[in-house]
Amino acid sequence: MAVYTEVSLSEAQELFQPLGKIIEFEGIKEGVENTNYLVKLSDNKKFILTLFEKRTEEQDLPYFNNLMKLFYDNGISCPLSLTLNNKNLFKIKGKPCCIYSFIEGRPVVKPNLEQLKSLGNSIAQLHQFGDHSELFRENMMLLPTWKFITSQFSKYETKLNSSEYKYILNNIHTLSDSFPQNLRKINIHADLFKDNIFFVGNQVSGFIDFFFSCTDTIIYDLATFVNAWFFSENKFIEENYVSFLRSYKESIELTPEEKSNFNFYLKVSAIRFFLTRIYDLNFNLEGDVKHKNPLEFFEIFKFHEKNNLQDFL
Repeated sequence: MAVYTEVSLSEAQELFQPLGKIIEFEGIKEGVENTNYLVKLSDNKKFILTLFEKRTEEQDLPYFNNLMKLFYDNGISCPLSLTLNNKNLFKIKGKPCCIYSFIEGRPVVKPNLEQLKSLGNSIAQLHQFGDHSELFRENMMLLPTWKFITSQFSKYETKLNSSEYKYILNNIHTLSDSFPQNLRKINIHADLFKDNIFFVGNQVSGFIDFFFSCTDTIIYDLATFVNAWFFSENKFIEENYVSFLRSYKESIELTPEEKSNFNFYLKVSAIRFFLTRIYDLNFNLEGDVKHKNPLEFFEIFKFHEKNNLQDFL
C-alpha cells in the first residue's frame, strides 16, 4: 500500500455516493505498490479505496477479486470488492480502482506462541483452499520480472553501483534454468509479509493485499512467508519457525519433492524481493511512499546459501 495518486474528497465522494457520506478520508502510506485510502462513512462503516498503479494490470483484477471471494466463501477473512451499479471495477483519474471491505485487526511485529499457532492454522487453510480452484494467473514476479529489472539496470549502469546487486545478478544466471517442473501449483497469496496479516488478540483476523496472488508452488508461498517472518536484524529466529511449522503441518503435508526444493525457493523468494526493492529505490520515485531496504533480503539470501531449512519440514 502507498499513495501515488492524490484523490480529493469530492472525487471519492462521487464514487461513494451510493454508500453514504464520507466523514474521514486518509491516504495509507505503508507499502510501495498501489494507492490506498481509508474511507469512513457517516454510519461508521469503513472501506479501502485502492487505485491500481503500474505493477498491477487491470486485466488481472477479476482474478484477484475472484480469489479473495473464494477464500472468503471458505471461511478465510479477506477483503471483498464491492459492487455498485452492477460493477466492481471503477476509474478515478483514468486509473482502475476498487472499493474493498475493511478487515479489523492489526499486524504484529513479534508474534507470541499463540499467534504463531494461529498463523500455522490460517496459512494451512489458505493453502488448502488455494488448491481447490480452477482460477489461474501466472507468477510474473519471478523470471519475467527478473529479466525486466536486470535489463533496466543494464541500460543505466551509472544508476546502480552495488556489489550486492552484482552478487545477486550472478546467482540469477545460475538459478534461472533450475526451476523444478514437477511440483504442484496452487493459488497462493505470494506476499505474506507481516503487514498483510492482521490479528485481533492472539488470533489471525484476516489477510489483505492479494495483488501479487498467482498460481505457483506452495513452497514459494511458504518460502516468502518464512523469509518475511523469521528473520530479524539478519538473525534467523529458529524457535518461531519451528513453532509455526508444528501448527502448519497439522493440516498440510508437503511432498518429498517440495521439501527437497524448499531451499531453492527460499533463495528465489529472497532474490524476488531484493530486486523489486532495489528497483523501486532507483526508479519508483513518485508519490508519497516509504521504500523498504533491499539489503535485508540480500542478507537472507546469503543465509540460505549456508543453511538448509528444509531439514525442519
